[in-house]
Amino acid sequence: MLTMLKMLVSLLISLCITVYAFLMNTIRTNLTILFFFVCFPNLSSAQNIDWNNISEQYSLPEGVRLFEGTRSNPALKVWYIEVDLKVTEIGLVPYLANNGTETLTEFSERIGAIAAINGGYFGGNNSYSTVVQPGQVLSRNVGSLNRNNRTYPIIRSAFSIAKNRDMSVDWIYHFNSTIDDIYRFNEPMDYKNGSSDLPLASPNKNSGEAFDMYMGIGGGPVLVKGDSVHISYNEEIFWGSGVGLTNRDPRTAVGYTADGRAILLVTDGRQVASQGLSLPEMAQVMINLGCTEAINLDGGGSSQMAVDNQLINQPGGGTNQRPVTSFLAVVPADSVPGLPVIGFEEILDTADDAVEVSEGWSASANSGYWGESPSLITLGGEGSKTVRFSPELPSAGRYRVDGWWVSSFNRSKKTAHIIQHRLGIDTVYADQSTNTSQWVELGEYEFNGNSEDVVTVSNFGGDSFNYVVADAVRWVGTDEEVTNNEWNLSETVRSFELLQVYPNPFNPSTQIEYVLEQSGSVRLEVYDVQGQLLETLVNSEQQSGTHRIRWQASGQSTGLYFVRIQFENSQSYWYDTHKVTLIK
Repeated sequence: MLTMLKMLVSLLISLCITVYAFLMNTIRTNLTILFFFVCFPNLSSAQNIDWNNISEQYSLPEGVRLFEGTRSNPALKVWYIEVDLKVTEIGLVPYLANNGTETLTEFSERIGAIAAINGGYFGGNNSYSTVVQPGQVLSRNVGSLNRNNRTYPIIRSAFSIAKNRDMSVDWIYHFNSTIDDIYRFNEPMDYKNGSSDLPLASPNKNSGEAFDMYMGIGGGPVLVKGDSVHISYNEEIFWGSGVGLTNRDPRTAVGYTADGRAILLVTDGRQVASQGLSLPEMAQVMINLGCTEAINLDGGGSSQMAVDNQLINQPGGGTNQRPVTSFLAVVPADSVPGLPVIGFEEILDTADDAVEVSEGWSASANSGYWGESPSLITLGGEGSKTVRFSPELPSAGRYRVDGWWVSSFNRSKKTAHIIQHRLGIDTVYADQSTNTSQWVELGEYEFNGNSEDVVTVSNFGGDSFNYVVADAVRWVGTDEEVTNNEWNLSETVRSFELLQVYPNPFNPSTQIEYVLEQSGSVRLEVYDVQGQLLETLVNSEQQSGTHRIRWQASGQSTGLYFVRIQFENSQSYWYDTHKVTLIK
C-alpha cells in the first residue's frame, strides 16, 4: 500500500511538472493576463479610479475635454484627453520632432497644438515607430529585433486616422519607405515569451493587405481589440525590451470609441506614491473609457501630456521633461497636412514645373515638408533669391492663399510672400519659426485667372543669420467667378482699413473697428472655420470715417472665427479678413 501511495504521489508530481511546463511554454499572453487577474483579485482596485473633468482650467475648444483620475490604493495619478473627431474644426495629427528630439512643451508651442502626448519608441534622435502624414512616411516601425543573439523579424502595431476620420488599431509591416509599402496583417507573428526558437520567416505581402494609411503613429503592444483585453506583448517581442507586462510604470496609450472619440491617456509614476499601471490594467482602463481598440505608445520617462503648452503629468506643472522624437497632437483642423478642401484647390510644390527657383537655394534636411520634395532654404538678405509660384486658376475670382513651411529655431520671423493679384501687389511677412508643417493663411485676394497671378517667396527682409523657407503654396476658391472687366483696375485705390478686433481672444463679445477713406457700400460678416456664414453685422452704405461695431458671440462655441469686411463704390473694391478666437 505504501509503495502504491508513493507511486501515486510520484505520478501526481510528474503530472504537475508536465502541466507547469505546458503552461510556461504554450499559454499565450491573453491567458497569462487572465491568470494574472484571477490570482491577484485585489488588482480589480486598479479600475477604481475617480475621474474629474478639469477642462475648464484650460482653453479647450469644442470637442476636446481633459480628465484627471486618482486612485488611493494602490496610489495612482492618470489623465486622459477626449477628442471628438465628429467636430470638424479639430484634428488629430502625428508629428516627428524638430531636429530629431524636442520636449513636449517645445513641440506643442512650436506647432500651436491644443494638446499633445508623446509618440512611440525611439533611440537617440531616431524613431523606431511609425509616423505617417498624408502622402509621406516620416518614420517606420522597427522591422526586426535582436534577442538571444538572433535577429527576429517582427510585425508591430500602429494607431491610424483615415481621411474620413475613422480610426483603427492594426498590426503593420513596412516593406519599404512609401505609403504603398505599408501592409497590415490580421495578427502579429507567433512568438512566445523569451523564445529561444529560431526566428520566423520575414513577413510577405501575400499574407497581408496593402494599407493606404492616411495618418498613423506606431508603438505597441496592442492593448484592446474587439472590445476586450488583447495584449500582443509576446508576439510583438517586448520581452527583453525593458517594457514590462505586469509591472506598474508610467505609460502612454491611445484608443478610440465606437462613436468616434479618440482617447489619449497618460499614467504617471513620478508623482509622490503614484505607481503607474501595468499593461493589463491599462487595457482595462481604456475599455472602461469606452475604447473598442487601443494601443500602448511608450512608457517610463517618455510618458508625457501637454495642454495649453503646459506639462500636465508633473507635480505643480513641473518642467522635467525627456526629449522625444514623435508626438500625437490635437490641432485646429486646418493644421492637418493634406486635408482635402471642398471646392477649387491648387497646390504648387517647389518641384513642380510651374515653380521657378532662382540660384542660391538648397534643400533642407528637416522633415514635415509638403509632398515629395524637401523644403528649400536660403539665408535672409536683400531679396535677390526668390521662388515664384505661378498657378493655373480656372477663372478670375476670389481665392485664399495659404503657405506651408517647415519651421525651426533658426528660421526667419519675417519671410516675405509677395502676392500679385488683380488689384495690385501685397507683401505678407510670415514668421517661419512657428506653425510648422501646416497650412498657414496668408490672405484672401482677387486674382485674374491668368499668368499675372504669382506668389513669390523672397529672402527680402530676413536677417542674414536666419533661413528663409520656400515649400508649398495653396490657392483655395472662396467666391463665385468675377469677370476681368468688372473693375477699372487703374483707378483702384484702397478705401478702407480694418484696424483691429479687440479684445482678441474674447468672451462673450468683441469690438470691430474700421476706417473708410471714402463713402461706399460696406459688408461686415463673421464666418466659422468651415467657411459657413454665421452672421452679417453690416450690410449698408456708410460715410467715410471711423466705424465701430460689437459682435455678440454668446451663442457660439469656443473656437476660431473669421471677421471679413468688404468695401465697394464706383471707384474701388477691397476686402480684408481677421482671425478672432472665442474662449468660454
